[in-house]
Amino acid sequence: MSHLAQLPADGDALSLASGEVLFLFKCEWDSICSFWEHDAGANAAFVVQSAELGAGPTEPPSDSADGPPALLREIAIAGWRVGDDGAPAELESAFYDYQTHFDLPKEVAHPHDWASPWCTKSGGVPYWTANGAQGMPAGRLFLQIDNWVDLADGDSVEVANFCSDGTAYVFVDRSQAQPVYSMFINR
Repeated sequence: MSHLAQLPADGDALSLASGEVLFLFKCEWDSICSFWEHDAGANAAFVVQSAELGAGPTEPPSDSADGPPALLREIAIAGWRVGDDGAPAELESAFYDYQTHFDLPKEVAHPHDWASPWCTKSGGVPYWTANGAQGMPAGRLFLQIDNWVDLADGDSVEVANFCSDGTAYVFVDRSQAQPVYSMFINR
């Protein structure tokens, strides 16, 4: 698996418990990973207390027989834009059921017509890809990350290979004694 993100608690924008950091990992081999299954072992989402982390970045592994590891560019979140996702509160449950979501009018199910800035977000209801609400874990949407994100300078950059047009969905099940996080990729 490749490290996808390390996200510290950020108040309402990323509602982890104080001092928690969410780690996300994804499989890199699209042809052999069951990336669309939240419990197949192809993805991982978990929290760590920030006090348990070192003061600086982790050193990359030493060179292996395959050569030095590929290092990806680092992208930092400079801020969150607050906005209404366009989903009426009374229809929230429809976004968690495949058929009900499929039957919603387009202006409700996809009010932003798949505009990239709305495909990466924290909270609200899932803004599903064309495959819709399928294979979800227990809980509710915590975070979703599009494979492309817009940068502050107006440019955009690929975050990760989510099969070229996918989105990573992170769910949290708060019914457990300790919240359980899971991630899957949908296209």
